Amino acid sequence: MVPADRPQSAARLVEGKALLDTALADGNVDVAYVRALSDVYDRYFRERLAEYEEGACARPTFALVAVGGYGRGELCPASDIDVLVVYGGEAPPDAPELARFLFFPLWDLGVDLGHGVRAISECLDLARTDHQVLASFVDMRLVAGDPEVGEGLLARLRRDVFPARAADFARWLEAANEARKASYGDAGGMLEPNLKNGLGGLRDAHQVRWLLALDPARDGDVRILAPELAALEEDAAFVLAARMHLHRLCGRKNDKLYFEFQERLAEAMGFGPRGDRAGVERFLARLLRRMADIKALRRSAWPLLAGAVGAVDLAAPAMPLAGGVEKAAEGIRFAPGLSDAAAMDAVFDLLLACAAAGLPPSHETMRRLRALSGELGRLAGVSPRTGRRLYEGLGAVMMADATGTAMEAVMASGLLRAALPEFSRVEDIVSFDIYHVHPVGRHSLEAVRLLAELRAGGGDARWRRLLAGLSRPEPVFWGALLHDVGKGLGGGHAEKGAALAEDMLARLSAPPEARHAVAALVREHLLLPETATGRDLADPDVVARVASRAATVELLDMLALIARCDGLATGPQAWTAWKESLVLDLYAKVRQAIEQGRIFDRDDAEVMLATRDRLRDTARGRLDPEALERAILAMPPRYLVVESPEAILAHLELLGQLDAAEAEDRRMRPTPREGSGREVVALSHEALPGGGGFRVTVAARRVRALFATVAGVLALHDLCIHDADVFVLDDGVTILSLRTANPPDVLYADEVFARVARAVRYALCGKLFLAYRLARKRASPLCTSAVSGPRTPPEVNVDNRISDLYTVVEVECDDRVGLLYDIARTLYELRLETHLAKVMTPAGRVRDVFYVRGCDGRRVEDPEQVREIKAALHHRLADDMCVMH
Repeated sequence: MVPADRPQSAARLVEGKALLDTALADGNVDVAYVRALSDVYDRYFRERLAEYEEGACARPTFALVAVGGYGRGELCPASDIDVLVVYGGEAPPDAPELARFLFFPLWDLGVDLGHGVRAISECLDLARTDHQVLASFVDMRLVAGDPEVGEGLLARLRRDVFPARAADFARWLEAANEARKASYGDAGGMLEPNLKNGLGGLRDAHQVRWLLALDPARDGDVRILAPELAALEEDAAFVLAARMHLHRLCGRKNDKLYFEFQERLAEAMGFGPRGDRAGVERFLARLLRRMADIKALRRSAWPLLAGAVGAVDLAAPAMPLAGGVEKAAEGIRFAPGLSDAAAMDAVFDLLLACAAAGLPPSHETMRRLRALSGELGRLAGVSPRTGRRLYEGLGAVMMADATGTAMEAVMASGLLRAALPEFSRVEDIVSFDIYHVHPVGRHSLEAVRLLAELRAGGGDARWRRLLAGLSRPEPVFWGALLHDVGKGLGGGHAEKGAALAEDMLARLSAPPEARHAVAALVREHLLLPETATGRDLADPDVVARVASRAATVELLDMLALIARCDGLATGPQAWTAWKESLVLDLYAKVRQAIEQGRIFDRDDAEVMLATRDRLRDTARGRLDPEALERAILAMPPRYLVVESPEAILAHLELLGQLDAAEAEDRRMRPTPREGSGREVVALSHEALPGGGGFRVTVAARRVRALFATVAGVLALHDLCIHDADVFVLDDGVTILSLRTANPPDVLYADEVFARVARAVRYALCGKLFLAYRLARKRASPLCTSAVSGPRTPPEVNVDNRISDLYTVVEVECDDRVGLLYDIARTLYELRLETHLAKVMTPAGRVRDVFYVRGCDGRRVEDPEQVREIKAALHHRLADDMCVMH
């Protein structure tokens, strides 16, 4: 029902918006919606003015003008409505009454309205002093009222303001783009892009239009070809359609494409699954490609557009560089008059100049590169000389390009696709998760750039030394470029990518040794990070297997470099300081194994004997010698290999606290009933260097399910476990050595861990029911650890090939509060004893690895029991997913 006091014009506005919104939700309207919604508001203002003028005698002396997005006719469902009442002279006394009459009904409807009442002279003054106002006036159009006033304002702007302010406006836009990059990022390479303000978003297209409109001689129209502008409009229309649907799905103004909306948005845009690619991945690939193209055109055309309005001196003399290339105001370019044949020979001189200067090719040069790329790619397939030129030229550009500018031009110009057609297949592939920040192409270029940055003297000195020590660095750059080329072929991308890489480089006539090295790097690029984060690095067999696959020190060095650059290029969750330390630890052990032919500095027995001797020396005067010897005899071999004497001594002192607590418990209750005695545990914590979390040690004697209990309690206190060692001594003592994240308030860590110790005791004696408490915590609206991205089913693997002593259980699933507790509790109920746990949580997707033994102290070899382990974990994880939903 329309309220009785609502004016007819407002009622028709509501009806018109409702019809459009219904058509949009039903998929019966495309991007034309944005123009149609603008028309609905135009009709409201015209009808509302007619209602105002019904009793008026005089002809209106004002104009109603739309500015900004409304002026462009690009209204999305939650866009602001920016409108001005403009008078030819000073606003009359009844102007406020007119404004209230026009705008009050819109405020009553909840419309976000930007409005003003101004004289033409005031509009001109604002446009001269405020660049944002100037931008809104470039998009101005008359909606209603006196055409002479509206046209008079536009004429004065074009005559008195635009020419005088255009150059400063262009410079302001350039500075604003730097601020946009810092605030919103490069949208064409992000999986949660800002569709409006990110680089490559709609604002880039607006800027091109603005500077073309401010170009008095229309030189920009001549230098930027009509097909390029048509492509820009098509790309912008796609992004605008995505923004339109995003507003509808959010029910509010929101320009950031968060994960939770992406699947529904893809469906609204008509993208369904095709082959093994989900519809949302196809949609994101198309969206990010179009945004990358928008940014590329704006960036390459910018000097021409800014030059046309006087912000850049395009007539400034160019600086000659090597090989028929010069540095000009519009960017790096081929020298004027250079023939196509000479330009083809100078392609890599041009790209090396871009890398050295950190500047992109000029717009005209990019256009020419696109034309030359196809011919270079064709010749590479038939001419070994051209193929070898491409291999060496691209390798040189990659090694020199610390800013990434040159390789971005290589990809934007199509040269990479022409030289390596297989790369074009994966260039826009998107992994729909919150782990990978970039599409494959952009990710690969970023990995290459990080290597080049090391070569130029940036980054960590340890990694610079590794790169500098390579006798031939070209293969590691090619390995970084091609490491993901096997994606999208149905799994096993490393193995498939290795075969593809060898074929691609053979076509480019690369030397055989380089082809084989790059293929090995692609095949094994996950070896170090996956082993370091998922295997027991104290197990000699693990180190030996990695050493046998790496084979040589140089290949190992290159694999370490690729692991680092691949991780950093993937996203902030993929390469942490902790993961880096694990990879470097594994790298050091494997390098030693390769160089010296053994896994440790001495045999394991000698390592254990040395640890015992150092422990005796360190403990002298601090522990009773007889008690120390009893403790040493109870220690398992792995404990003496993994832990330092200082750590073991700290554990023994903690056991002293445990003994004192047990003695006090016996004193207070000398004759407890069977089963009524409380469980006694001791807990200590120590901050790790660099603020990287805490080392937590828990000691208990004859306590069942200790690991699961501690994991649950830490989850209740918002403390994530990153890795855990579980040592069971022969005298019934269990020692947990855990590395955790920082507590939410690290300043009060002592208080937090005191509460943790108390909660562990309560859980062990039945005063705290962990399963119930964790379920309550998950259900709380304050719980923020639920997965915000796509949900995926859990994966469970049980493997007896990895270790000779343990069965390795691997679980991959979406993260949630208390997940480690659920898994550890299930393993305990299966009568499995956990000896080592490694936890990786890359942006919501957990990879937990457990080294376990059965109740008989051996690996789980029985196939039926293995199946039961998998079934139990699948049941527990699936059941908890249902509870969450």
